[in-house]
Amino acid sequence: MSPAVAVMAKDLRLAWRDRAGWASAGAFATIAVLTYSFAFDLATGDVRPLLPGVLWTTFLFAGIFAGGQSFARESEEGTFDALLLSPVSPTMIYVGKATANVLAMLAIEFAQLLLATILFGTSLVSPELLVIVFIGTVGAVSLTTLLSTMSASMRGRAMLLPVMALPLLVPLLIGAVRATAASLDLDAGTAPWTLLLGVFALWSTLLSVLLFPLAVER
Repeated sequence: MSPAVAVMAKDLRLAWRDRAGWASAGAFATIAVLTYSFAFDLATGDVRPLLPGVLWTTFLFAGIFAGGQSFARESEEGTFDALLLSPVSPTMIYVGKATANVLAMLAIEFAQLLLATILFGTSLVSPELLVIVFIGTVGAVSLTTLLSTMSASMRGRAMLLPVMALPLLVPLLIGAVRATAASLDLDAGTAPWTLLLGVFALWSTLLSVLLFPLAVER
């Protein structure tokens, strides 16, 4: 078994056994979508122009919260340090952890897309939109996985991670919102914005892979 696959499987098992972090992220996302649905019913009749911003703001905050919680637990229990002492390269550790986080985040996002489809009466489960969500999630999780590692041992990490991550995720948020709007026929074609998302995902993944070994050095 590849070391990256082994790390990914280990993280997914731990996430399933100790579901506090990801369950809290899912609950936050669900509450946010429900709250927005009730607020929009009172404020406007056509909610489709507002949906892209609602979805991606919810996705980003849920991902940052869940990623920070998972690394905080590993740091406190010493399991992350033990993993670093194993004969596995830091790059493989990063790839395994990022992949596990992407899969967990995609599960939360798919559930929220189904919920939003029911609440807002707009189909949000289309192949085009799912591709956009996948690309945006890879870009966001790649960066937040690296930043979660860097902030796990710092004081005030709960506040530090959003402060570090959100400014860097602004290009992704803009591209994801515009691409999602285009997929809902609210804007021009999706190609330029999906390309921006792809470039950001590639940049954040390559940057994180290169910086992760430096970030975990003691």
